[in-house]
Formats: sequence, structure tokens, C-alpha cells
Amino acid sequence: MKTIVLGSILAVFAFMVAVPAFADHPTTEISVPVGSSTPGCEETNECYIPSEVTVDVGGEVMWSNDDSASHTVTSGTPKDGPDGTFDSGLFLSGQTFSHKFEESGEFPYFCLVHPWMQGTVIAQASEEEHDETAEEDHDESNDDTFDEGTGATVMSQDGSIMIRINSDVPTRGEEAAVSVEFTDAEKNPVEHVNFEITAMQNEEQVLAETKQHAMSGIMEFTTAALGSDSPLDVQVTILGIGLPDDEANWTGPKGEAVSASVVPEFGPLAMIILASAIVSIVAITARSKVIPRL
Repeated sequence: MKTIVLGSILAVFAFMVAVPAFADHPTTEISVPVGSSTPGCEETNECYIPSEVTVDVGGEVMWSNDDSASHTVTSGTPKDGPDGTFDSGLFLSGQTFSHKFEESGEFPYFCLVHPWMQGTVIAQASEEEHDETAEEDHDESNDDTFDEGTGATVMSQDGSIMIRINSDVPTRGEEAAVSVEFTDAEKNPVEHVNFEITAMQNEEQVLAETKQHAMSGIMEFTTAALGSDSPLDVQVTILGIGLPDDEANWTGPKGEAVSASVVPEFGPLAMIILASAIVSIVAITARSKVIPRL
């Protein structure tokens, strides 16, 4: 008797634990209403009711055909046609069709038989997944090569180079370290980058280096003693990728300028960062020794 009672308690407990797990992703229902097979429902967005729903990734949507005519639920648009994500095929009055959304995104759909019928499902990460992603992004942001000072990271317009400009917070009377790092989108070093770098403070030049070659993807410079705590504007101009004595065969971005500003913040922490980065194409060639200003 004790064994039976204990088993019953465990069974009830297991059921109670399991219920919330199934409730995490409830099924969202959409109706194909009466009369949707006749043009006019598109004017009030009532060809599918509701015409737009939002579900968590892993959630399921079920369409029920409450009309007297047969319909389809086909991912895609009437203009571009089916995209292959899901398709109910022709389902009759009184039948249903379900699809589980395993990836985030916006999924438009329509009826192949009655193309004026259109709807949208938006699948998004749950709040818990959002929190986990934010935490991962935060951890990755703390994994930079340079932990001190402030910086800005920008992608070149052709997508081949990530340029990170890092700098100390400007301090009157002191020199500032300025580092430049070149990587690809996966944070692998981009070698043999030829570039020029300048740093300005209150329209006064405190750093100017031409004909620079980052053999391993990273270089560091030191400014002259700064005249104030004002923002330090750093500009890097990419001249090309290749050996310094083989300029004719340089590849990659040529003449792209990247700039970043470091703004000091006074207070107990003394290091709250405001960084900006701008990528622009400047009218210079790989042979030009003129450093353009943004």
C-alpha cells in the first residue's frame, strides 16, 4: 500500500513538473474565416484571423479552415512565390494545418488558390533566450585584445576588414597610447595591412604616421603630450593589403578612412566611454601621401 501511494505521489509530481515545460510554447491558432475565398478580406486584413501573430522560437501555429472553400497556407508571397519554408497543401473545410517555428524571423505566407489572402508569423527568441544572448554578447565584448581605454570597431565597406581603434582616455600633459587592430569578421588577424594614422586634439595634430605596415594585424603608437583632456580624434586610412615593396599588387580596401573619438568623463570611475566610428571613402589613391580629414 505504501508503495502504491508513493508511486502515485511521484507520478503526480512528475506531471506537475512536466506541465510547465509543455506550456512554454503554446500553440497559436489562426482561423481561415468564412468568405475569405472571395476578394475583399484583404482590405481589412481578415483573410487570416489574426493576419499577424508573434510566437517564441519553438512555438507552433495551427491554421483551421473555417471557410467552405479549400485553401493553402504557403510560406512566401504572391509576388515572389513559395519560399519552401512551409506549405499545407490544399486542405479542406474543417481541416487544420500546423507548423513549428524553430528559427527566429519574419515569415510571410499566402494562399496559392486565393493569392489576395496573406498573413505573417513573427518568430522571436523568448525573454530567457534574449537574456542569454545578451550575456554572451557582453562576455564577447570583454574578450578584446586591448582591455584598457576606449575604442571603436568598424567594418570596411567591402566587408573584408574589421578595424578596431583603441586609445587611452585623454589626459592633459600625458602621452596617450593608440592601437590599431585589423581582423576579419571572425576576429582572425588580417596581415600586411598598409595604412596611415593621425590623431588630432582641438585641431592640433598629436600623432601622424605614414607608410605604416601591420604585418601581424596589430600596431601601437604613442601621441605627443596632450594639451588638454579634450576628445582625441583618431583617423586610420587603409591604403591596401600586401607587402610594402609590392604596392602595385595591393588588394582589399583602398582609400577608406575610419575615425574614432574618445570622450573623457569626470567622476569616481573617470572612464565612461563614448566612442563613435565613421567609415567613408576618401578621394585618395594607394600612392597618395595626403591624409584626408573627415
